[in-house]
Amino acid sequence: MSLADELRDPWGLLVAGVSGGMAWAVLAASASAVALPVGVGIGAAVLGVKAVSGALLHREPERPAVAGPRRGSAAEHWLTRAEDAVRVLDELTVTGAASEAHDVLAAVERLGAQTVTVEKALARVDAAGLDVEAARLAAAAARPAPAGVRSEIERSAAAVRDRVAVRDRLRDTHDTVLARMQSAALGLEGVAARMAEVEALAGTTGASDGTASQVAALTAEVEGLRSGLAEAEALSRRVLDGPSAGTA
Repeated sequence: MSLADELRDPWGLLVAGVSGGMAWAVLAASASAVALPVGVGIGAAVLGVKAVSGALLHREPERPAVAGPRRGSAAEHWLTRAEDAVRVLDELTVTGAASEAHDVLAAVERLGAQTVTVEKALARVDAAGLDVEAARLAAAAARPAPAGVRSEIERSAAAVRDRVAVRDRLRDTHDTVLARMQSAALGLEGVAARMAEVEALAGTTGASDGTASQVAALTAEVEGLRSGLAEAEALSRRVLDGPSAGTA
C-alpha cells in the first residue's frame, strides 16, 4: 500500500487512538494540563510510524525499467501494437493467456531495447564504401607484389573482411529481432481477437462447452510466441557479446 493508504488504514487509526488515549488517561490521572496535547501527539506519532513502516513493508516490487526502442522506428511500431494487444487481453473477462501475454510483452520490450544497441554497434562498424574497400584490397592481395608489401596488403584485407563480417552479423541480428517483434505483435493481436470471439460466443449463446479448451489452445499459442522471442534474445545477445561486435 502507499503511504496515503496506510494513513487511512482503520487498524492504524485504531492503534493510534488507543495509544494516545492511554497516554492521556495516565497523565490526566495526575491532573496534568498537558495530558490532552501529549495524548494527541503520541497518537499522531504512532500513526505516522505505523504508516511509514507499513508503506515500506508492503511496497509492491517495481518492474525494472527497460529502455525503449528508438522513437519512430519499426521496433517502436511493433512494441506499441504488442502493448495494445495485451491491453485488450487484460480487459477481457475470459481468463487465460493474459499472464503469459505479459511475459511476451516483456520479451518484446527487451528486444526493442536490443535494437538500439545493435543500431549503435552498426553505426560504429559500418561505413560508406566498406564493400568497395574490401574488394579493392582483395584484388590487390591477389596481384604479385614484394613479400613485405604483400603481407601488409593481406593483413589490411583481413582486417576489412573482419569488419564486413561483423557488420553483416549485426545486420542479420537486427533483421531477426525486428521479424520476431513483428511476429509476436501480430500473434498477440490474433490471440486477442480470437479470445474476444470466445468471450462473445460464451456470452451470447451461454454455451461453455469447448470454451476451456479454446482458451487453453490460445494460451499455448502465446507460450509458443514467448519461446520464439527467447530464441531471438539469445541470438542477439550472443552477437552483441561477441569479442569483435561493435569494434571500429
